[in-house]
Amino acid sequence: MKIPVILNEKKIVLDAEPEESLLTVLRREKIYSPKCGCQEGHCGNCMILLDSAPVNSCLIPVGAVRDSKIITLEYFKTFPEYQDIITGFSQAHIHLCGYCNAGKIFTAYSVLRKHFRPEKEQLAETIHGLSVCCTDKDTLSNGILYAIAAKHQREGKKANAKK
Repeated sequence: MKIPVILNEKKIVLDAEPEESLLTVLRREKIYSPKCGCQEGHCGNCMILLDSAPVNSCLIPVGAVRDSKIITLEYFKTFPEYQDIITGFSQAHIHLCGYCNAGKIFTAYSVLRKHFRPEKEQLAETIHGLSVCCTDKDTLSNGILYAIAAKHQREGKKANAKK
């Protein structure tokens, strides 16, 4: 079946069976940032942005993404928020292992988009199901808070005053 999508800002047509997981099809397309983890949507290692929302690609049948916008970590690295997140993670002394990067980075991105100053409880709830094989949840929460601070600094005080 031919499935048109926008993958990393390029219009393409995926050739796949509609019930195949998006993860499987992306890896066939030589997109390797989403990793094969639990295959049950719990760990976050296969996370991508689907129409700007972080989702576990192992749970999404590729037939459901027709005409959707998919952003993978490969392309997300060009976003200014990526640098904010990496800066925050570095300040928290998080050294990403390469396996779980997509889940942690896209989860941090979702927090940056939703909350100006999240509470610790909101962070704990957001990262609850993620695989944290290269850090712990408290350190990850701190990294996200540092990332938010980096974003605020990049955007400047005038932008922050409007919120």
